[in-house]
Amino acid sequence: MAKKLSRHAFTTFWGVHAWAGVIGGLLLHVMFLSGGITLFRRQLAVWEEPITQQRSSVEQAGLQATLDQGLAAAGTTPEQLWLDLPTGGLGAARLQYSSQGELASWWLHEGLLPERERLSDFLYDLHYLWHRATGSWLFYVGGLLCVALLLALATGVLIHLKDLVLQFHQFRPDKTRRVLWSDMHKVLGVMGLPFQLLYAYSGALFVFLGVLVQVFTGPVFGGDAGRADRAAWGASYVDEPARGAPARGLTLDELTARARAVEPGFVPERYRIRHLGLDSGTVDVRGAVEGVPFGRGIVRLRAIDGAVLSADVPGAEGGRSGVLRWIYGLHLADFGGVTLRVLFFVLALATCATILTGNWIWLARREARQESVGNRVLARLTVGFGAGTLVAIAALFLASRALPLDWPGRMAAEELTFLGTLGLCVAWALAARDGASLWWRQLGLAGALLLPVPALAARWSGAGLFGAGPKLAAVVAVDVSLLVAAAALCASAWALRRAAPRRGAPQQAAQDEAPASLSHGGAGLIARGQTASDG
Repeated sequence: MAKKLSRHAFTTFWGVHAWAGVIGGLLLHVMFLSGGITLFRRQLAVWEEPITQQRSSVEQAGLQATLDQGLAAAGTTPEQLWLDLPTGGLGAARLQYSSQGELASWWLHEGLLPERERLSDFLYDLHYLWHRATGSWLFYVGGLLCVALLLALATGVLIHLKDLVLQFHQFRPDKTRRVLWSDMHKVLGVMGLPFQLLYAYSGALFVFLGVLVQVFTGPVFGGDAGRADRAAWGASYVDEPARGAPARGLTLDELTARARAVEPGFVPERYRIRHLGLDSGTVDVRGAVEGVPFGRGIVRLRAIDGAVLSADVPGAEGGRSGVLRWIYGLHLADFGGVTLRVLFFVLALATCATILTGNWIWLARREARQESVGNRVLARLTVGFGAGTLVAIAALFLASRALPLDWPGRMAAEELTFLGTLGLCVAWALAARDGASLWWRQLGLAGALLLPVPALAARWSGAGLFGAGPKLAAVVAVDVSLLVAAAALCASAWALRRAAPRRGAPQQAAQDEAPASLSHGGAGLIARGQTASDG
């Protein structure tokens, strides 16, 4: 049996746990919610773009012919480009390259068709706080938040270590609302602890390992970036400068055969081509390795003769690369199929609930000592970000299907819809006179915005639930999921509306309504008499 912490140790750990959670909790909520949706990024990518729902012609035309047609239509030979292949026999190849400092992205479909939809990519970028307009600083903020989450998890375990088994199942909905939220925080926190540790650790690792490699390249490896890469990643992919005479080199089809000779189960998905047309040109072939758990790989080839410059594939790499492959695979849920992704999605939602209930508990304890404007503002921000992120994502999906498909400004409009809606929800939470109704109103709004999305999707695609064409499993699954999510949000709003204390109800009813009371600034009424160990 674990020994009870001393009063001083408990207070110290509780303070660190609370501040680490509260400071970054709201942004972590956004990251986990968008990350949970990102687990189904491939299905969303098919759902959002009708071109990806058509039969692919890449296999018949050949890889090199497809690339040549795209470059001819673009009228340029960029120094660096990426070619993404369609999967499952559906869709078109995608060509990307830098042009005047901007990333040009085209579908190779009857010539070149500009990329016109970024919903799945935007949510993917959001889950690690990346956006091309802000550069990398928000990305590093996301890494610091992962470190803060690790600290909160470690101190939380130390605080509750002696009662960890009890808190795994102790849930008392018949008690006061304050006890309900406290139990929810502990139960969901204990049940989701392995999941949260995995994502906190792997998120911090992905952000800061590259930084650490750069820091140690000079003093430890004498400035040899290749050696530093091999020590960290198991393989080196340092880019050489453009040099040499013009040279045609091998075709992509021939280079693919060379990559498959290194790993017979290799299934290429993406090509990165540098110095196209020069004898210093290289081609990175990325893809999956069939029949291998977390089987991802990358092979770098010299374009002129197909020589293998490096190979990071199962069985051909060092131990470091194998460990990183497992960490990446676990983080991306690249195993277990749809069933495990659904489980991870549920755990992501549970983590969001753990974060928000943690804020309420922290606020209740502080208001018990002294009421303050700052506490009331944080309580309103918890509602604005907690429910507002759901409203903003619902508005993003609605805009994705409501805006004209070929309108050049639709991708920017989608992003502005998300950011503008989230900002309005936060402003609404801060300005509302009736804080008790914020949760059910915003959740109901999110459900109402999602409800028409599957029907609107039929405007651009016949492959969905309401379309007239042949059905595709990925598209139908997204439509059904959106309807289920809309129903769940509306049902939650209805339940919270019924549970909310009526205006003029006795004071005890207000005391029992933790989120509502906190948003009124009445958390002090709830937390009085609460012992330190209940927090």
